[in-house]
Amino acid sequence: MIRKDKETTLTKKQKPLSFSRYVYPTLGKLTFPKAVFLYMLGGALGNLWEIIFNLVKVHRYFVCSGSIFTPFNPVYGLGLIAIVLALRRFHSIGEVFFGGALLGGIVEYVLSCFEEYVLGVRSWNYSSWPLDIDGRTTVPIMLFWGLLCVIVIFLIYRPLDTFFERIPRRFFLFAALFFFSVICIDMFFNASAMFRYTARASDIPPLTAFGEWLDRVFPDSFMKYVFPSTKIQ
Repeated sequence: MIRKDKETTLTKKQKPLSFSRYVYPTLGKLTFPKAVFLYMLGGALGNLWEIIFNLVKVHRYFVCSGSIFTPFNPVYGLGLIAIVLALRRFHSIGEVFFGGALLGGIVEYVLSCFEEYVLGVRSWNYSSWPLDIDGRTTVPIMLFWGLLCVIVIFLIYRPLDTFFERIPRRFFLFAALFFFSVICIDMFFNASAMFRYTARASDIPPLTAFGEWLDRVFPDSFMKYVFPSTKIQ
């Protein structure tokens, strides 16, 4: 009886690691290099989706990257990271779908508020859509986010997670640091150019040489081409 109790205690305390967990110690964990490459993948796929959507809807090509130097749309890049962070531990399609729908709506709403109140612009407005929420998101789009999350978790993230584990760690880290630096530089110039874009609309002159340089290199015509859906509030 005592021996059986000891065996039960050992079983509870010492659960053997699965073979895949032994071979790939960070499997299922969102490490820094994985996050960087997932951001780029989400941003690139989101950019492609927006281009195709506009070609089908209005039969015109629009630049949809939302970035000056890279093809990575920040909304979709950050959205993919948020999806993986929040839903990677779920195993049920239903849980991922409804959790993803709610998460997608929250991300869109928060980013819309950030753009309007911090940058003074709005890149999307769903006021004409059914079941919209302050024009910042809408139920049909949230359901689309839910479906997208199912695809991301089950068809993209989990196969990619195993693939990432097979890349030599040092190379993976250095590559991630390089692309992260590029993304940070891109975001810095995005924010700086957008601040000057909105300031020019209010006839506010540049206060520094850097501001003057931004006005020359990124004039209104350039900003309207790169950010065609952005409306200054």
